[in-house]
Amino acid sequence: MHDNLLLIDGSSLLSCCFFGNLPREYRFAKTDEEKDKYIEKLRQSPKGEFTNGVFTMMASMLKMIKNQNPTHIAVAWDLTKEFTFRKKLYSEYKGTRKDMRSELGSQFALAQKVLREMNVPEFVFKEYEADDIIGTLAKKFGRSMRVSIWTKDQDCLQLVDDNVRVWLITSKCADMYESLGINIKELNIPSGVFEFTTQYVNHFYGVDPIQIIDRKAIEGDSSDNIPGINGVGEKSVIPLLQEFETVEGIYDFIENSPEKEIKKMFKDLGILRSPLSKLVEESNEKIVGKKAALLCKQLATIKCDIEELNNITIDQLKLQIDEEGMKNIFTELGFTNLLN
Repeated sequence: MHDNLLLIDGSSLLSCCFFGNLPREYRFAKTDEEKDKYIEKLRQSPKGEFTNGVFTMMASMLKMIKNQNPTHIAVAWDLTKEFTFRKKLYSEYKGTRKDMRSELGSQFALAQKVLREMNVPEFVFKEYEADDIIGTLAKKFGRSMRVSIWTKDQDCLQLVDDNVRVWLITSKCADMYESLGINIKELNIPSGVFEFTTQYVNHFYGVDPIQIIDRKAIEGDSSDNIPGINGVGEKSVIPLLQEFETVEGIYDFIENSPEKEIKKMFKDLGILRSPLSKLVEESNEKIVGKKAALLCKQLATIKCDIEELNNITIDQLKLQIDEEGMKNIFTELGFTNLLN
């Protein structure tokens, strides 16, 4: 059997599992006050800890392990958005996200405790996000074994290469496979995910995996509050990146060509409305144009060389679930039906 490493974005998976396993009344409540009314309907442990997300995460993870047979495993977590290196670069990074309600927030520490009892390797750092941990481990071990990344975060698509694939959690996976003429039932992949290879990143996003960074740098990302260049969207970005490869390549062309030649090139690329004025905009009040694109590229780039992970060996990531520890913690939390 060939070695293969499963990297799990714990924060992403737990959030998905929380929202995927909610009582109907809570799910459709429109205000915090309404949610408070139905909060007791959420799954809880005998001690009264909220466990709907943790329970679903563990059920999904055990099913994944059983069906995909990884030989090695690691779970990466976000700690806080406040102290990451991205927040230092741009104070508004992830600034539009609402605070997490306690019934979800409390389940992160609980999930981590469960994984510790199960002897599943997990990593968390104050300065880095789960993506950075995953990126570092994928690059470190991807040369010697197949790596699969399980996440809902499209940023991880930049990590895809010949040895690294992304299992992206998406409700659109069946439609995506159907659009390719592929019967999802004939694939040996986890349910609820689309398996991205380099070919499929290019097919659905119009760029190579590494260019996902440059695309986000210009288009921005509202979920992370990365501004990009206002008014420049995919109809301009994709042909520009197909021609010039990177943000730097685009600006190298613009800064070394007459305006007439630039506009002709844009037209030849099929760009109907020239984005030139937005690309070269300058301002003392706000971050725009080239300055915005280069800053956003830094924010969008997954760090793949976290020093704190330098000494991690592949043997430390070997999948060796502690059956006794799992049985004890599952029993304590009322997850006994998962032990079957």
